[in-house]
Amino acid sequence: MVSRGKHKVARLKGLGVKYGATLRKRYGTIYRLLKKKRRCPKCGSVKFDRQALGIWSCSKCNYKVAAGTYDVNFERAKSKY
Repeated sequence: MVSRGKHKVARLKGLGVKYGATLRKRYGTIYRLLKKKRRCPKCGSVKFDRQALGIWSCSKCNYKVAAGTYDVNFERAKSKY
């Protein structure tokens, strides 16, 4: 019998066999982007995370910023005016 290599698949809660492969892949990329460790732009600590939809804050220095829903991109968050 031939042994097959194991596939490294990230297990995501909430989606089972349902919903199709394309939607599960899209959900996986958004979930990994949301849960990624981020550094605070003010104090540099790694405790910068999302508090609510579009509100990001640092629990160490209480710095808050309104930015994107799933990611903080400060270049996009700056106003053009």
